[in-house]
Amino acid sequence: MQNIRKALPQDLPYLYTIALKTAFAGLDGTEYYHDPYCVGHYYAAPYLFFNPELCFIALDENNTPSGYIVGTSDTRSFNTWMHATWLPVLHQQYKQVSYFSSEAEQKMIRTLLKGPGEGIWQNMGFPAHLHIDILPHLQGKGLGKSLMETFCSAVKETGAQGIHLGVDGRNTRAYGFYERMGFSILEEQSWGAIFGKTL
Repeated sequence: MQNIRKALPQDLPYLYTIALKTAFAGLDGTEYYHDPYCVGHYYAAPYLFFNPELCFIALDENNTPSGYIVGTSDTRSFNTWMHATWLPVLHQQYKQVSYFSSEAEQKMIRTLLKGPGEGIWQNMGFPAHLHIDILPHLQGKGLGKSLMETFCSAVKETGAQGIHLGVDGRNTRAYGFYERMGFSILEEQSWGAIFGKTL
């Protein structure tokens, strides 16, 4: 797994870029976002500050970060930290925003302003959760599997007994990927499904 390493502070700009370029159900979301950072503010960057030991980077042939997996072993603690530490300054930044390039951006900023809810799966044996995104030129090369195996191994070492994650229903390729990685559907949602895996 020479193409995978732990994420570093220097990787932060790449996390934002990858988050944006995979924001549209795994496809490039650049044209849908006037603000190129709002996706990464929620789904990528905070994990590097809260659980850096559970954040990993996939490198391409030029040693450029081109994919990541980020997450936490304790969703409840992460959500508390998000509300208390990470989101307040973003609330000040985004609460006055009135222009959106798309419905997707409007929903993203609403999510930033609302923050994570309590959820249920972290209380039912799946306390960890993750986000994984890989740019197209690295897809289909086994790096997604390697990232998942690396993350699951690191999470298991923390003592967490299970992982959950949400998958956009439009991203049908992702459904098959997670099933191959040993995940199964815990709950169907209008927007997709929540998958879970016991470690």
